[in-house]
Amino acid sequence: MHYSKKYITAVVSFFLILISPCVSLISKVTLSDTSDYGKVFVTRWAEDSKSAFSFSFDDGFKAQYDNVYPILQEYEFNATYFLLPPFLTEQLPGIWRYGTWPMFLEMHSEDFELSSHSLNHPHLLQLPIGDTLTQNTIHYELYHSKKMIEARTNYEKCITFAYPYAEHNAMLDSLASLYYESSRAIGISPNHYSLSGLEWHSLKSFEVIFSEPRIVFEDDLDELYNFMNWIDNSVSNGTWGIQLAHEVVPFAQLGDLITQGAYNPISNEWLILLCEWLAEKSYDNLIWIESIGNITRYIKERDAHSYQVLSQSNSLIEILLTDNLPDNIYNYPLTAYISIPETWEKVLLIQGNNSKVYKTFSMDTMQVLLAQIIPDNGIIQLFDYTSTFVEVDEKQPADFILNQNYPNPFNPSTTISYEIKNSGYVLLDLYDILGNKISVLTAGEKSAGTHSVLFDAGYLPSGVYTYVFSFEGKYQSKKLMLIK
Repeated sequence: MHYSKKYITAVVSFFLILISPCVSLISKVTLSDTSDYGKVFVTRWAEDSKSAFSFSFDDGFKAQYDNVYPILQEYEFNATYFLLPPFLTEQLPGIWRYGTWPMFLEMHSEDFELSSHSLNHPHLLQLPIGDTLTQNTIHYELYHSKKMIEARTNYEKCITFAYPYAEHNAMLDSLASLYYESSRAIGISPNHYSLSGLEWHSLKSFEVIFSEPRIVFEDDLDELYNFMNWIDNSVSNGTWGIQLAHEVVPFAQLGDLITQGAYNPISNEWLILLCEWLAEKSYDNLIWIESIGNITRYIKERDAHSYQVLSQSNSLIEILLTDNLPDNIYNYPLTAYISIPETWEKVLLIQGNNSKVYKTFSMDTMQVLLAQIIPDNGIIQLFDYTSTFVEVDEKQPADFILNQNYPNPFNPSTTISYEIKNSGYVLLDLYDILGNKISVLTAGEKSAGTHSVLFDAGYLPSGVYTYVFSFEGKYQSKKLMLIK
């Protein structure tokens, strides 16, 4: 797609206002490199972290909502929940200690992954293979659990599975691969950073087993330190560690929970200490913490990606990034270093509906930016922010006057007026406080003189918004406040 200079300038103008100056690599190229510009080097793990880690919790217990959810949210972590769909109810009281669909759907809305643990938690290897129409068969358990979860999540693909009792063999791995992109088993070793074939259906996970007696919290610290050492080894090797767990409750409640038949529960206090430690590792870019599904997406996209440099100039580089994977599943952003001319100090990256300004830096002999890009999400366009676009002095625009909207604050409508000294192309866009474009208020050729736009914000929530006016390659912006 070709973007006019007027369009580009309008997009850049917004970022000029709101954006303040703020490794293991894998590269696959489909064309011979005729220049150092536009090379894409995808990092082993997102954010160029040294390793990866996933929390996973089995069965769909209420305690995972009551305790795991708030603890992980406090540290901005998520988890994968492997559910037994028939055991989740619409409301409490539920079945035994299982939770409800509203609980898990709330967590899903906060980027927690809902995945399959079969329908009835059977010993799958003791069931006949069967088919998707015959109950108490392997195919039926694998297929219908997936479909029940997808029906609850607006048909978002359920792509990961956990074997009940962690029991599996090559035959079961092969059957699971018909329905899921990856399957979790158990094993002491973390997972390699690159997997293939049925390796994806025997993912290893570490289950911390606590020694008895567990009288005081300090009795569980040996297991915590051992688990931290295990994760540290994963960091050193650049691998992917997965934790397998079930219920989590305050330590004072562990005794009663174990009496009720809970299997190897974890205490809130133990999980909080682990999260505090992981948060430091994450901050230092040593560990990328993400759901099993999204790490599956990242690895497969990373290993399948290829790119082409479509065009190059002193002000624009265009790149096509593809992966030949199903786009309705594989749409997770890859982290990549992209090489650009050494004179580019900042870069505007546009891909699809996403736009962001990046600072550049030197790496080895190249000038690069570290960006988030999505395969098969449109052409990646890199613009030289430094030299191509010139910021206008907002206090003294040369060719136009943009007035403050009136009234301001307002509810629900306000008028924005402007004066242009010559006829020409006018663009007036509205953005929210996060930089998302809300709407185009006006666009087109206008005659010299004063013009006004009536803006009805009845469909928007209260808040501060920015309107950006562009005329003949120059811009100005002002803020407006909607109070309902």
